[in-house]
Amino acid sequence: MDQDREEWLAEKLAAFEKWADEVDPADLKPAPLESMGVVAAWTNQQEGVNEALARAVTDARTRGVTWSQIGEMLGVSKQAARQKYGTRVAAQS
Repeated sequence: MDQDREEWLAEKLAAFEKWADEVDPADLKPAPLESMGVVAAWTNQQEGVNEALARAVTDARTRGVTWSQIGEMLGVSKQAARQKYGTRVAAQS
């Protein structure tokens, strides 16, 4: 497991533990396990997609694609694209 994934899991576990310490037992309801499994599966897929997208943006930048073009493809401004991916791209340069 890579370090980013381990950090993400550690953050989720810490958040869950905090919630468990603070939740009122009277507010608890049984969770449908099938639905929770689907949520977990999609969350896992989302992490993989986010990582692949970040690699694709980094590759595009190294090939000369502008932040404006990348932002257009992402449906955001060039500033938003640069803010989200710029640090990673700079680290790869």
